[in-house]
Amino acid sequence: MEATTSNSPRPSHLIAEIDPPKGTNLDAFLSSALSIRGRVERVRVTDNEHAILRMSPLAPSLALKERGIEPSMVINGRDRNRLSFQGDLLCAAAMGIQDVVIKEGHDPKEGDQPMARTSGDLDLATMLTCISSMNEGKDLAGEELDGATNFEIGVYLELSDDVNFNRERAEYFMKLKDFGVQSVTLGPTYDLNIIEQFIPFAEQTGIKLYSSLMFLKSVTMVRYLNNLVGVPSIPQEFLKKMMQAPDKKKAGMQVAADFLKELTAMSDGVVLLSLGLQDKMIEFLDLIER
Repeated sequence: MEATTSNSPRPSHLIAEIDPPKGTNLDAFLSSALSIRGRVERVRVTDNEHAILRMSPLAPSLALKERGIEPSMVINGRDRNRLSFQGDLLCAAAMGIQDVVIKEGHDPKEGDQPMARTSGDLDLATMLTCISSMNEGKDLAGEELDGATNFEIGVYLELSDDVNFNRERAEYFMKLKDFGVQSVTLGPTYDLNIIEQFIPFAEQTGIKLYSSLMFLKSVTMVRYLNNLVGVPSIPQEFLKKMMQAPDKKKAGMQVAADFLKELTAMSDGVVLLSLGLQDKMIEFLDLIER
């Protein structure tokens, strides 16, 4: 199968990612979500993103739903074993949360509590087997549930600077279809060649392909990311644009706005990541006239 892009237009679907609070106060979280209501299709609630402690996404997702905002809830396998994973999914289903995004989760060493240990109990295939079974009315052990779930299953896939790794992830779409996965969100990259690898597999399986947009805060941030092992590099053209921009503070914002047009043409939707953008979400939506 050749990784060629389709000439047919893809509809734009914008999702804004918001982190839960680091504490019990939901006011700022809800204020952020309400301020963009109607300007994005959904609000995605993260789950200890980048291994930084925050409130579980269950309560914030319910709070959004109670205010008429349909949430998309991330749930990672890093912090759970198969019992707690299933328990949280049942809780989410009982609260009427249907859009769930399965994520493996970043290494705790990257976060604010590097001594934390992962459960080591859940890989992506096990999580997908679990949620697929629960949608059919059974738990992971094959026992009947008193009320099946009805999740819209999404998966988040990290990308790499390794072409073979990305290719394997693209080919995994064939297996994701068997699990009933309806959408895949790719990790952030400013390299369109990486995203192109996934398009034919998404089209063949009918799985919606969402790309992620990360806001580049500074030239220093770009150089830092380009020095990380295993992370897709930021092409030099974007670094040059930021260095040559007359307004350094707004350079990253404009680069992201311009790149969004490219992503929209290649994806079924784009997820605006919270990293570096959460406090500037309204400004960014104004910039793209959304």
